[in-house]
Amino acid sequence: MGNKMNFKNIKNIEYKILYKRILFTLMIIFIYILGSNIKIADMKSSPHSQGFLNLAISNVGGDITTLNLFSLGLSPWLTTMIIMTLLTYRDIEKGQKQTRLERSYKERFFTILLAIIQGYFILSEYINKGMIYHANFALLLLILLTGTMLLVWLADQNTVYGIAGPTPIVLASIIKSIFQNKQFEHIDGITIIIGGIMLFIVLVLLLFIELIEYHMIYKDIMNISTSQKDTYVSWKLNPAGSISIMFNFSLFFLVGVLVHLAGRWITGNAKYRPSFLELDNPLGVIIFIVMLIVLNYCLSRMMLNVKRIAKDFQKSGNYFEGIYPGKMTQHYLNHRAKRISAIGAFVIGFIISLPLISSIFISGISAQISIFTQFIILIYITINIVETIRTYLYFDKYKSFLNKYW
Repeated sequence: MGNKMNFKNIKNIEYKILYKRILFTLMIIFIYILGSNIKIADMKSSPHSQGFLNLAISNVGGDITTLNLFSLGLSPWLTTMIIMTLLTYRDIEKGQKQTRLERSYKERFFTILLAIIQGYFILSEYINKGMIYHANFALLLLILLTGTMLLVWLADQNTVYGIAGPTPIVLASIIKSIFQNKQFEHIDGITIIIGGIMLFIVLVLLLFIELIEYHMIYKDIMNISTSQKDTYVSWKLNPAGSISIMFNFSLFFLVGVLVHLAGRWITGNAKYRPSFLELDNPLGVIIFIVMLIVLNYCLSRMMLNVKRIAKDFQKSGNYFEGIYPGKMTQHYLNHRAKRISAIGAFVIGFIISLPLISSIFISGISAQISIFTQFIILIYITINIVETIRTYLYFDKYKSFLNKYW
């Protein structure tokens, strides 16, 4: 009877912790929705552009169809994160030696810098198109900057007290963007059929890369049991997960902003708009997909961190059959990490490229097909959030036990 009561108490604690995290995340989403509906300037009308930049910013928590408190979304912060990650790609240990305060200062500095650049671009777009009049440019830029830093802080808080860090904010942004898209009301039967086929293919591929794992069997010298079960290193086929997609959209948005500003400065035309940022332009699609594949590959390699695994094996005495510890083990793991990272990167690149390439070859559906691109990202992010919840459930089962010793 006592054992049953203890088990019941553990289950209650387990779900109570999860419920608290879910409620906190819902509160963050509510604040985000509230802030994204607070307009910071009177506008003549909204430029409902279906270009690549609008698609990119809507997938990182932003919205440039209206000038609101959270128009920039998490783009400056995510771009900063990926730039700092890529800078430490060759020497991960050096980056890990930085104190939390040092990393925080660098993140905040570059986030503010990028937010100023992107905010300047968005405000100048509205002014050049005659959307806002008699506005204090510096004040509006300060409000956009403040809104961005508030959203970054909310994402940080959700990482500690909620579920899945910045992902729920991005999820809410995508859902909002889909239902705000006027093209959603004008999708014809052919587009629905094409989109349905793409979504089915995508779902199969996503389940493939999320559920299948690559196992490398090794010899554990501390395992003296007579069990025939193998000990192995387990890797997902896409270690980078959905975060690489969000990072790529934020990086692509920054590239688009810089190209816009550089083009205006060179040509002297305040309304300069590069054609490759249109959804039906092959060059823009190719640039975006190549960036995604390279970024996903680099992030996957960092996630796997074969150097650390090789060191752990050398310290513990574990080994792969026929492979010497140390450099030889690292070379062995590195070879397989390259293969796994490449497979994951190309599969993700193919998944995201399906609707974008369709908009090139099938004329007149680029605006509608962007919705299916967002649906694909929505599905993948949802899968990752569900997996995160399962992880919390797994660890929370042992929380009551660990609290006695930690």
